[in-house]
Amino acid sequence: MSDQPHSGVPRPSPASMPRRRASAAARRPAPLPPGGRARRRDERGGASPTSEAPPDPLRDHQAVAPYGLVPLPERPMPAERLQEPVLREGTSQHRLLAAHDQRIPGTNTGWIDITVRTLTPTFVGATRDGAPERSLTIDGRPALPGASLRGLIRNTMRVLTGGETGPVNTPQLFFRAPAASHSDRRARHVMRRLHRQYRDRGGAPSTPPGTSVQAGFLRRDPAAGSWEIRPLPVERPVQVRLADLREDLHRFPGLPEFELPPHESGDGAGGYVPAEFHGAFQYLPVVALCPRVHGRTVAETRFWAMAVLPPGEEPAFGHREAARDRLRERWIRKRAGAEQAMRRASGERARSAARGRRNDYGRALEGIEDVAFEAHECVLVLTGAAGERKNAYLFPTATDPRRSLPVPAHLVHLVESADQITRFQARNFRSDLPGAAVAGAEEPDRPAAIRPREGGLARAGGEPVWYQQSEGRVVSFGRSGGYRVAVGEFDPISRAVPEEVHTRARARAEGSGRPPDVPRALFGDVDLLPPGSGSGSAARGRVSVGSAVCDETGDAWMEHPLRVELLSPQRSCFANYLLQPVSEATWGQAPDLATWSHEGDVRLGGYKVYLHRHDTLPASAQRYAHLHPDRVTEGPTTRDVVPVRAGAAFHGRITFANLTDAEVGALLQALHLGNPAGGGDRHDPLYAHKLGLGKALGFGSVHIAPALYLLDPAERAASLDPGAGVACVGDEGMQKLLDAFGEALLTWEREQSTRAGEPVPGDWREVRRVEALMLAAQWRHRLPESWTRVMGLDEFAVYPVLPDLQSRFAAHARAAETGAG
Repeated sequence: MSDQPHSGVPRPSPASMPRRRASAAARRPAPLPPGGRARRRDERGGASPTSEAPPDPLRDHQAVAPYGLVPLPERPMPAERLQEPVLREGTSQHRLLAAHDQRIPGTNTGWIDITVRTLTPTFVGATRDGAPERSLTIDGRPALPGASLRGLIRNTMRVLTGGETGPVNTPQLFFRAPAASHSDRRARHVMRRLHRQYRDRGGAPSTPPGTSVQAGFLRRDPAAGSWEIRPLPVERPVQVRLADLREDLHRFPGLPEFELPPHESGDGAGGYVPAEFHGAFQYLPVVALCPRVHGRTVAETRFWAMAVLPPGEEPAFGHREAARDRLRERWIRKRAGAEQAMRRASGERARSAARGRRNDYGRALEGIEDVAFEAHECVLVLTGAAGERKNAYLFPTATDPRRSLPVPAHLVHLVESADQITRFQARNFRSDLPGAAVAGAEEPDRPAAIRPREGGLARAGGEPVWYQQSEGRVVSFGRSGGYRVAVGEFDPISRAVPEEVHTRARARAEGSGRPPDVPRALFGDVDLLPPGSGSGSAARGRVSVGSAVCDETGDAWMEHPLRVELLSPQRSCFANYLLQPVSEATWGQAPDLATWSHEGDVRLGGYKVYLHRHDTLPASAQRYAHLHPDRVTEGPTTRDVVPVRAGAAFHGRITFANLTDAEVGALLQALHLGNPAGGGDRHDPLYAHKLGLGKALGFGSVHIAPALYLLDPAERAASLDPGAGVACVGDEGMQKLLDAFGEALLTWEREQSTRAGEPVPGDWREVRRVEALMLAAQWRHRLPESWTRVMGLDEFAVYPVLPDLQSRFAAHARAAETGAG
């Protein structure tokens, strides 16, 4: 859809749009039963049986994922809550944040020596030299960069204290164009609701469950600089089977071999259409032979080409007979399918419909010798890599120049944005590739740049596109029938975050000097200080994190490279990322799900945190043998990496200056998580962090053991001894600092709970946000890999909902008690 309004009415600001505040019941769904699935009614009206097996998205409509969401607060904890003892003594917060050249009475200065031990293979950074990429090294030794450790600590502190957050990627989100149909009832219901929402927003009209997506040629008027789409002379593009196309292309001189995806070439493995060879065939002129058939069931054959010929070649008797043979084969398959459906039908109505289809194809086969074929001049359109692709498209070029639809320039800009241009498009729509030749139009002289960038739209010729229209103008378009459409007119992510938690919203509203949250106060920011302070708005952090280096060299690496796909889920996955209303309808066949198109009435599920996933295997098992490069086919999204092995130890240092007791406690808590003071068991800890790439694969689980040292400036200044004024703080002393942070956090959370009318926590660990973080950080009692796997496309297609972390762990605990988990 457009990211611009369709009329002259000015847009309301994001702040003025309604925002749904989820109730406590919506934010805290009831724990799921041992299968991880809420009890619901099945289609027959009976209660669905409770399963004790691991969650199954296709069966239970409950998503599994290697990550979880920690609930967002309504407002961040202000840093002043950790600074009260110093502020009460008369020190201003401005001085505390900016006084890096002086000692602030009542604060602490020192460092924390950390030992980071890898519990799983860990991959941070990369060295690209043509060989498999190794995790980062410093002076030839494996290292964890200070920037990565700093980000880990800051993010953990942000989640603990409910700090500000903001999207780091583009604010524009996209959906695939609403699909016309889907075999799953749940998917059809979700898509119908999406269609209604798009229509209500002034989008293209449609009749559920399909959306009116048409096709035509996009053209640019070089004189006026405007764009238009000329609709096809037929209702929709003509399709041709890839197997038939490959056979017919042998008649075309000078073309390379047209390869087929694995499932079409007969090995039965399924797969993708290779993208590398498409460029030679894109927009190839052809003559399509289409049957002229009119009937209740078989009329759809007019949208199929039974054969393709080189341009200018007149169809001969042999061509028509070959096309007739393919048509006969197609109808025989269709009739057999109808007969099979008739045998399997459980009701008389379904059986009668299947019988009617069978009879229609039977009558069509009886009169197949009388079928006539029409020849259409077309261009071949290949729409890219997609699973189980079986057909290609043919766009008839006989368009009417008098029929055209204007295209807003902002839609062209949107389609040419980095978010829309895929790797396939960049490879197969090169800057020197013109558009297709369209009848009834004069071609201007070829411009210097046919396309402004690789994958951009052609400035010469016609670009075959699919589009939607409303009130005589184009409202969206793309290069395939399933093209992506913009979610909404505003930044949907920022609108789904509480205003006081969203960084950009607060920065726009309050500017420099807004009350800092805990992470900003400790790590600094560019707009931290208030205006008119005489020193600018930026303040560097009072905490500095150095790199951690491993003592080992050769023994620290995995014994062989691993071929992995380091992919990330997209935020457009609304069933996982948005707060969903939890009810009986959430898990059933007709779910009432919140989507991004609910414009201003949605809420992000929370901070994203990755879970530990590393099942214990027998000593004889080789865990990562299946990722050996000899066993995994190299592809466009694979990388060969050499991670640091499990059990490697890294040593680094965190320095800090002018931190209050509670601020030091916050820093220690971000390092300890729920482990005892000092870190606890380094080989099998209670809690661990996630670091680096490949978190969804189980990489990056690390344990951090801190050792705290505080400085006495007066004693240090009075002696030349390097160790003068340095005191190592033991476990008891660290626990006092941890308690100072815990008390400040509990006081703040109790105030917020009272304000919201929610139960008041008795301990800071009972805060729902903290509880969820600690569950995600559990190492010793982590969820098994089967409960944290990455779902497949067929599972995402039925829109399963990702339960909150408390529900997931509670369901697994019950399943473990019964021996099913």
